[in-house]
Amino acid sequence: MPKNWSPVDNVTEVAEDVFFVQGPAVNWSILKQDKEFTLIDTGYPGNWPLLQSSINFLGLAIDNAAAVLLTHGHSDHIGNAARISAMGIPVFGFHSELPNIRREVLEQVSVKDLGWRILSPRVGAWAVHAIRSGGLTDVAVPQVAEMTQDILNTLPGGPQIVSTGGHTSGHVSFFIPSAKVLITGDALVTGHAISPVTGPQLLPAVFHQHAAQVPASVEVLKQLGAEIILPGHGPMMRELDGGGLVSRGDYPPFG
Repeated sequence: MPKNWSPVDNVTEVAEDVFFVQGPAVNWSILKQDKEFTLIDTGYPGNWPLLQSSINFLGLAIDNAAAVLLTHGHSDHIGNAARISAMGIPVFGFHSELPNIRREVLEQVSVKDLGWRILSPRVGAWAVHAIRSGGLTDVAVPQVAEMTQDILNTLPGGPQIVSTGGHTSGHVSFFIPSAKVLITGDALVTGHAISPVTGPQLLPAVFHQHAAQVPASVEVLKQLGAEIILPGHGPMMRELDGGGLVSRGDYPPFG
């Protein structure tokens, strides 16, 4: 576990039984109902001790998970999903994202894609952290099943599926109407190791499989009336108004 990371400082109840966990580089969320919970995203493989610690901090055990929901198939979001699936806990992804989660295809930025940008101190440090956290290991989840709204309605939190393709083909966000909480994955973030700014922003185009689709997905998110935003990267945000993003995501060295 990173020396300065603790669940006391990084697990926040943002609404009743809705918990946001801010990891060292990527986040996950826990929707609690008595002793059961829904886990949304799982961090890098190297985040396994942190993931367990965040769950135990809430008086839960990983065996209490009703299901794992994945926003998309990048290694920093599905890194522990196969391990959890092997415990007999169902893991779900959106239908058009299943090939990426199973690694039948790979929609994820590579060192080759980054090119000369890897020489940037921010990008280089992020890449080193990703590799050390298991970002290049095999994180395929062969047993992932297709999520449907009928299934999600039976889970703790009852999150609604919001299709937000662009970052990957089948990227989804999740909305919890009763709490007005929106879990955005990487469709919208509020910070990132490569970004010099904090606030609502898009990742650089090189990180998206279909970058042209991402702004439209953000517009969909804005229409939901969420009051609390839980991003895949960066701190939680209290609301997403109609204003502009603090960065278009093309900050140096991506300009």
